[in-house]
This record gives sequence, structure tokens and C-alpha cells, in this order.
Amino acid sequence: MKRRTFLTASTLSIAGLSGCLGDTEYRITNTATETPLDSLSLSVRIAVADATIEHPAALTLTLENTADDPIRIRSYGVWPFGVLALAPSPTPGEDTWKTTLYSPSYEASTRVEVDRGGSSMSLDGTPITRPLNPGESISRRYELRGDDLPSAGTHYIVEKFDGRDSRYSRGDDWETLEYQIRLRIEEKRRLPL
Repeated sequence: MKRRTFLTASTLSIAGLSGCLGDTEYRITNTATETPLDSLSLSVRIAVADATIEHPAALTLTLENTADDPIRIRSYGVWPFGVLALAPSPTPGEDTWKTTLYSPSYEASTRVEVDRGGSSMSLDGTPITRPLNPGESISRRYELRGDDLPSAGTHYIVEKFDGRDSRYSRGDDWETLEYQIRLRIEEKRRLPL
């Protein structure tokens, strides 16, 4: 009797997992940041490395003003980074597939609309401009869903919408907030059945 109960429970457990086992899971294994800016420092921290069936991977981006004066940051959607995505190149063309990074900041913003499943997104064209004071830093969390990734490999964080790059200014002229964040993403190994 105990053997039948065990076999039935085991069979039901395996059957319950069968739909999940076909989905690929990923792990962020490495990040690298390059920032050619004198007065701003950018860092990225892996908050959750695994993009699994149950939950997304998460990154925390932090921008700090290392200058002695305030710096104005202008972005679209959410401040200060905007709406971000992953791409296979740091300078993707318009035809390049970009995997959207989701942020809790999108829900708090009235300038980004995301449909329920996350398959559609729109952006208000009005920029958000705020100062970043000397010594001040701002962090934003971005999430990466494993089922959105096309493959493992090297990916770059880029602006989701062309022409909506974040910019900064210390006076009257606006310059592109140039940075490069590179992620190494590997496919997770699963236990064979």
C-alpha cells in the first residue's frame, strides 16, 4: 500500500513539473560597467542572479554625482535611467530585437504604460528633468524574465526606445548619459530526469 501511494505521489509530482521543465532558465554570471563621464559614477549590482520559472533575475543600477555642483538628469518614462532593455550589441539597430527590462518604477510612473502580460509598452514623450546633487546617488531595480531572453551569451543594457536616451547637463548644453553595461548570461543546468 505504501509503495502504491509513493508511486502515485511521485508520478503526480513529475507530471506537475513537466510543463515547467521545457522552459529555459538563466543565470547572470558577470557584469561589467564602463562610464566615460567625469562627474557621474554608475554601478550595477546583481540583486538576484537567477532568471527562473518562479521569479526574474534582478539588477540594481546606481548613479552618483561625484562633482561639486548639481547635475541635471533628463530621462523618459522613469528617472534617471528611463526604460531599459537588453540587446546583443551596445549599439543595436532599429531592427534588433530588444528584451525589455521591467522595473517596479514603471508601476509608480504615469509616463510608462505596460499591459498586464508585459508584452506591450508605451512611453509618454514628456521628459522628466531633476537635479542630482553633489554626493547624491539614486538607485533603480530592473528585472529580467527568463522566458523573454532569446538565448544565453553576452548582452548589453540599452535604452528601449530609440531617441529617448537619458541626458545630463551642468549648464545649458545637454549631453547623452553614455555608459555601457555588459551582462554575461548563461543557461542554467537542470537535473536530468
